[in-house]
Amino acid sequence: MIETVVDIDCLTFLLISIFILGIGILLTRTLPLLRTLNIPAAVSGGLIGCGLVAYVNLCTPWHLRFDLSLRDNLLLIFFSTIGLAARFKQLKEGGKTLAAVIGVMIAFLFLQNAVGIGVACLVGCPPIFGLLGGTIAFVGGHGTAITWGTLLEAQGWTGALEFSLAAATLGLIVGGVFAGPISQHLIRRFELESLSPPPDVVAESPVTMPTSLEGMFGIVMLIATSLSVGLGIHLFTLDWGIVLPRFLPIMLVAILLINLLDWGNISINDTALSFWNDVSLQLFLVMSLMNLQILSWMQTAGPLLIILGVQTLCAGLFAYFVVFWAAGHDYDASVICAGFTGMVLGAMPVGMANMTTITQRYGPSPKALLVIPLLGACCMDIANAVVIQFFLMLSP
Repeated sequence: MIETVVDIDCLTFLLISIFILGIGILLTRTLPLLRTLNIPAAVSGGLIGCGLVAYVNLCTPWHLRFDLSLRDNLLLIFFSTIGLAARFKQLKEGGKTLAAVIGVMIAFLFLQNAVGIGVACLVGCPPIFGLLGGTIAFVGGHGTAITWGTLLEAQGWTGALEFSLAAATLGLIVGGVFAGPISQHLIRRFELESLSPPPDVVAESPVTMPTSLEGMFGIVMLIATSLSVGLGIHLFTLDWGIVLPRFLPIMLVAILLINLLDWGNISINDTALSFWNDVSLQLFLVMSLMNLQILSWMQTAGPLLIILGVQTLCAGLFAYFVVFWAAGHDYDASVICAGFTGMVLGAMPVGMANMTTITQRYGPSPKALLVIPLLGACCMDIANAVVIQFFLMLSP
């Protein structure tokens, strides 16, 4: 059978992704199992899309090839919104919980890389692939996986990019599927309840929706400024030989901008910010899952799946026995566990989607929705970059 490559441009890919996301939302609303497991709509819909794409590629003469430029840019927009939500004045509100979660998160970064390298050696892979199957792909996500995978391939490590991207995408799936049940089990076992007003009470309070250009434009300008300056900084660091994921300087610029505005007592439209955060997050997840190229990583599927399985078990046990108790063993801590598990397996987007799903069902958790974004914006990616460099220095 002669294979015909069908190129899907970024606009068509966006339209398909919107419909697939709609299917995911419909499935989540109608299937009790998905609600019981607290699977995000973007994950359930994205897996349907992934299955359809795999069927076309395997069972028809056509091979679908997507233009991922929009997906990658959605990731940059998402991290700019994470940065714009990280106000230094809120660090005090996170208090001891934030400090405790930062501490255990840094410890887990070392643990995840050590586990990845150890398992890689046991299954006959080079140790560097264990690092790719560690915090590079799982904590760093697609942005970090692309950065380091491309660099390592240029240094002669054949298959590094495909391996890291496959690990990042599979981690996204696992982080979206298993984090919710862990949080739900904690809530039910310890009979935890939200101390904040339930969603129906919150919904009764008046909310100003940004229904005009004026309502959105301030946030759009902040996002555009973060992207422009951050990408410029990224190019500058590359000239100096410093390897950073593209989203990291963008997020840091966004953090600086929002805190300068706070210092000048200038408010922003938080509803508009939440809108851009949700849109970029959900569409990024759907596009990433639809682009899971099953055939491209079949040769490394065995070692990769073994590494993924061990890392999933490690992350789940760490969240259950360490993060939950370090975060205060209350309802907020259970939601933080959902965010933490999603973050360390599927990066920040999955962690946020998990927490949103849990809070929509069991009630609000302002502390968790403060701690996890601050963790991601102010600490996690910087710490991950340092830890990766540390392990690279140790590798032969």
